[in-house]
Amino acid sequence: MRHLVSVGRSAISTLNLLLAVALLAAGLAILYGLARGLLWLVGRGAERLQGPVRMSRHWVRDRPVVALFESRFPQTFRFLKARLSTRPFTGLPLTLMVIFTVYLVALFGGMVQELHEAEDLVALDNAVDRWFDAHRVEPFIGAMVWLTLWGQGPTITIVGLVASLLWWSSSRGHLVVPFWICLIGAQVTTWTAKYVIARERPGAWDLLDEHSPAFPSGHATAAISVYGFIAYSVWRTIQTQPRARFEVLFWGAVAIMLIGFSRIYLSVHFLSDVASGYLVGGFWLAVAVTVTEWRTARRDGRRTPNGHGPDRGSDRGPPLDLIGT
Repeated sequence: MRHLVSVGRSAISTLNLLLAVALLAAGLAILYGLARGLLWLVGRGAERLQGPVRMSRHWVRDRPVVALFESRFPQTFRFLKARLSTRPFTGLPLTLMVIFTVYLVALFGGMVQELHEAEDLVALDNAVDRWFDAHRVEPFIGAMVWLTLWGQGPTITIVGLVASLLWWSSSRGHLVVPFWICLIGAQVTTWTAKYVIARERPGAWDLLDEHSPAFPSGHATAAISVYGFIAYSVWRTIQTQPRARFEVLFWGAVAIMLIGFSRIYLSVHFLSDVASGYLVGGFWLAVAVTVTEWRTARRDGRRTPNGHGPDRGSDRGPPLDLIGT
């Protein structure tokens, strides 16, 4: 009788695993299609806006008030013109990156404020954690434990060292310093915030032995800072292959999201812990990408006789070409 019960439970467990895999594959297929569709819409929209944008530039340039502003405030005019130029990275791309990083800082600050002053965020965290209670079963727990290992300190250190050696050996050593700025900066920020905010972890389950405070999630921070930068470095080398660029960004994002999801599933972090970890890691990733692009732009400027644009041997692509479309 016990043997039959054991066989029945094993069959149910296998069926649940197959169902979960099927649901995950279907969800990824849907997400993949939506991402491709959104990319196509953005590309078409950008093509249609090129004409109106070009015309608006000529219209603004020919306005008397613009000439008056240039004559009255020449230094301010030159500064604004340089910040809005789309050709060099130090123009509009750098301006957008600075705005993006400031926005991430504001989001993180708002989340910290909500955590201490509002009950809605805490209620949402608890509701999500309780919802997973009925779904924390084997073999899913084992799969999530394997996923979460990819965000632990020893793993990301080994991954970082291997990536650094590969970059150095392939004449891409300029990526090493920004990468470690990203990794170390993200970890220092995360662990400082953990002990300053001192939020307790979910206490209903004891699937992993975790003793540090919960907010923000160090695994989420490490995932987006380390694997995000590695995905960026790969994306940078395949500028002539638009489809491959999309695949790198999409599957890199999926891996990062799965590591964060594993922390919620294993009940060692709340939803807001993981979200805040992504904000911290995203901030340092943006800083690292900005440093890399700025250093590459300076290097390419020194390689050309007139200092305008990269030479033929440069690995730089168009500054605003995010997917390569």
